[in-house]
Amino acid sequence: MLLGGIRRDNRVPVFDANKTTQKNITADKVAARDLIDNSINNNYGPLIYREDTILKELVEEHEKEILLDHEYKEFSDKLNNFLYRKVEGSLRDLNEKLNSGNRAHLVEMAMDLKESITKKIMKNSHFESAQKIYTHLLVQIRVTFQSEISSRVKSREFQEYEIDDLVVNKIIGPLLHSVEGCSLLIDKEDLYGLLYVLTGNCYIEWD
Repeated sequence: MLLGGIRRDNRVPVFDANKTTQKNITADKVAARDLIDNSINNNYGPLIYREDTILKELVEEHEKEILLDHEYKEFSDKLNNFLYRKVEGSLRDLNEKLNSGNRAHLVEMAMDLKESITKKIMKNSHFESAQKIYTHLLVQIRVTFQSEISSRVKSREFQEYEIDDLVVNKIIGPLLHSVEGCSLLIDKEDLYGLLYVLTGNCYIEWD
């Protein structure tokens, strides 16, 4: 388009934080999950994430293992502890923790995503590399939340939306970037599901 002899290019670069697609989504799940899409938006322009080289290497290992088409018979103790942690004493469940953190509106979706990612992990557990990927993701989510977000939550000086932004910018966005192209089709919902697994099993808290 020419304006005053100057050519204007109206094309705007688009930053896509996750180019993977999610298959086999049933119709009855679509409405419940419309609150989460696979894009990361930022009012200040495109976000550049530091690549998680270990995670990238695990993704490459998984792609090679798929070609071998063999089943791994063991299940990681560390991954099992993340998914089915047993803690003595009276504990708050996922519902109670989200309610205490002023996130009652997320309870239904959180329970759905937690169940969904747990099933997905078990479905792919015959790949040792898949177990390693999910374990690494859970570790990274837990460490990042505890070291960079938890203190802000407990200070009560931040609004809920500010904490939500931190979760996106510190956890969801960077991990989405590093799993791009993985055959496990790990998307934004999966990462939130892992976050809620950690919440429900007493690894992180929202209050």
